[in-house]
Amino acid sequence: MSVAVRLEYRPDIDCLRAFAVISVIGFHYELPGFGGGFVGVDVFFVISGYVISRLIWAGLAADSFSFLTFYERRARRLLPALYLLILVTGIAGYVLVPPSDYRMFFGSAISTLLFSSNIFFWMETGYFDLPTMGKVLNHTWSLSVEEQFYFLFPVITWLWSKLFRDPASKSSLALVIAGTMALCIVDELLIKNSASAAFYLAPLRAWEFLIGSIAFFLLRWSPVGFSARCAYGLMGLALMLIPVVMFRPETRFPGLHALIPCLGAALFIIAFNQDDGRPRLPFEDAGAFVGRLSYALYLWHWPVFVLGRAALPLDVASSNAGTMTLLVCSALLAYLSHIAVERPIRACTAWNGLRVSGLIAGTAAVLMAVGIHGFSHEGYAGRFPASQERMLRYNAQAVAPFYRTHSCFLQPDEPLSHYDSGACLTPAADRRNILLAGDSIAAHYGWGLRDYLPAAYHLMQLTSAACAPFVELQQEFSRSCNDANRLLREEIRARRPAAVIVSGNWRVYVEVYGRAAAPGFDSYLGALLKEAEDAGIPVLLLGPSLEFPAPLAQTLFNYERTHLPVANSLKPVEASFKADERLRAIARSHPGVQYVSVLDAICSLRACPTRVDPETPITWDIIHLTPEGSKFVVSKLKPQLDAFLSRLSPPPEAKLKEFVAGRSATPRDASSQVQ
Repeated sequence: MSVAVRLEYRPDIDCLRAFAVISVIGFHYELPGFGGGFVGVDVFFVISGYVISRLIWAGLAADSFSFLTFYERRARRLLPALYLLILVTGIAGYVLVPPSDYRMFFGSAISTLLFSSNIFFWMETGYFDLPTMGKVLNHTWSLSVEEQFYFLFPVITWLWSKLFRDPASKSSLALVIAGTMALCIVDELLIKNSASAAFYLAPLRAWEFLIGSIAFFLLRWSPVGFSARCAYGLMGLALMLIPVVMFRPETRFPGLHALIPCLGAALFIIAFNQDDGRPRLPFEDAGAFVGRLSYALYLWHWPVFVLGRAALPLDVASSNAGTMTLLVCSALLAYLSHIAVERPIRACTAWNGLRVSGLIAGTAAVLMAVGIHGFSHEGYAGRFPASQERMLRYNAQAVAPFYRTHSCFLQPDEPLSHYDSGACLTPAADRRNILLAGDSIAAHYGWGLRDYLPAAYHLMQLTSAACAPFVELQQEFSRSCNDANRLLREEIRARRPAAVIVSGNWRVYVEVYGRAAAPGFDSYLGALLKEAEDAGIPVLLLGPSLEFPAPLAQTLFNYERTHLPVANSLKPVEASFKADERLRAIARSHPGVQYVSVLDAICSLRACPTRVDPETPITWDIIHLTPEGSKFVVSKLKPQLDAFLSRLSPPPEAKLKEFVAGRSATPRDASSQVQ
């Protein structure tokens, strides 16, 4: 093999690891300037592809590569620290985590031990997701992707070496590059149809590892001059920094957008590929130190963040001092884990006469047994009083029947073909048909509206998650959104409903589309209202929903359990009231629209209800109503709803019956007048 492979230490790789882990931590801790810090995971994937390719091809070149040795080294590198994390998090969870979340923790722990947590979290992904305590191991999805890569890549590389003794030959390199681009394009195409699969599944992330392999294969073409090295390094750094600063969680990702930081990481690696004359990086010692801690930092930062935010009052946890405290705790735990577990076990294959690999396997078996026991016992539900547990009885799965999820309310990954138009959009011939349209906020009113409406009315429902009801705006986050809004426009133009009730997460849409540089929230909403006006259909526009800064049910649960002060956690989000005023102003310019301020109806001087009864919060997360909350809010809107219903004309069947009844009564009335 003509590729020169030497496994000397490369501090630039550790500096790159430091960049990646700082980016991820900055994103998760919501630090300014790290809105796209999630791309640090993609940088890690490129680094892994490079390091593993370098290691395997070195062994193949020396005819010393062993699958068993490779897997044992990976196990000693990754698993002991991960097992310590699971153990410590599980103990903390017993004290802090409610049963439903604790059960999910055990499920995620089992999947992590089986190297499949990316599949677990892919299957658990939903529109309502928040960083709940049940997902304290959510970050391990990337570790499972890497572990799955480690299982398959050595076999594929060994087979590849039988075809191409020199992996850097033109034919080999061309095929690898072509395969990498093909996988990247497939990833991009699948984002629209299944964004969560494109994000979580290893086959759709494999191209990022292959970019790292390509960086290794390009060794002989890597720059040697100082100026060229600096140019490559600075260009790579820029391509990584730009996404960290410019990307946002709503950015279409991974796909082609992920190609930017991945190419940046590859260019940075290529800049320092050649041994001779490798320049020293600024702050290299500090960067290399953080890089050596990067795995431990990645492991600990997320559980500390999730459990810390859950245990502390929101004002404290989200303050600068609280964030700094959680960061310091993450760093201390990472350092202790690194020096006490990670570093010693990496350096030895036996301990007191026992093989480390056997100890790792035994530890995994014990943790697996504990996980299965905890999962099967529903997260040890008897740990807390029943009244506290009932406070947390609702989640995305529990409210699905009330929201009519997967039939009348589509999730972001679901196409419009999953919409049950027969059950959700078929008008009733003998009743007044009212169409409820919008996103999840509209869907959470459905239960209360169906309970409130008299028998003479029929509620149809057309709702799609994360989809603003804007008929003239193309939206990409939800797979069904654009089709749902086209269907909404068709229904209005066909005059099928007698009235339309529109709602949405207005506070978010005002912030996203109402900025000075944005095309205009007012015009998007106005276009929908004008469609209804032109069709002569009355519109009931429901204002912003009640929103809290932290998950309400969890906040109430924590307060009842600890009686620690909750500060502003139970106060509604102030921006919702500002959005309320903006929608009120828009509605004034549309005579056919009746505006209803939900906040005015249920709140008094910014004091808003938090519970429907002692065991039932009004919302189960930060904004979405519980079924009881839906009925409660709709009951508070009764005067406005009654006024709106009085405007509606009778259904065609009722008009015909009245007309027939009127004709049959006229002769009798006339004869009586004659007499």
